[in-house]
Amino acid sequence: MKKVLIIEDDPVWAKLIQHYISEAGAESRIVIAPGQALEMIDDWHPDALVLDMLLASETGMALLNELKSHEDLANLPIIVCSNVGITHDDMEPFGVRAVLDKSTMTPAQVRQALTEVLL
Repeated sequence: MKKVLIIEDDPVWAKLIQHYISEAGAESRIVIAPGQALEMIDDWHPDALVLDMLLASETGMALLNELKSHEDLANLPIIVCSNVGITHDDMEPFGVRAVLDKSTMTPAQVRQALTEVLL
């Protein structure tokens, strides 16, 4: 079974994303900070990440930079799910496979992004 780590500090959004991941047939865990994410990545070895860019403790950008600095994590598939006005082109150098805007995303878009990342 594929594993997806959700890095999201809003419990409502985290549970919603977790629901979609479950529908896609994958297992998920939730952390609320980039530091926790790094620890969970080392311990749990997820197949993909869903990352909010605006977290209470740090930005998602800090985690993206950290991941790129580790050769074994540089290609970990990432879906950014955030309210920040960014594009896929902006995030592609960091291994981001999809960018979903929380204010406009549809369930179909979330399912499609998860399916593409988990193939």
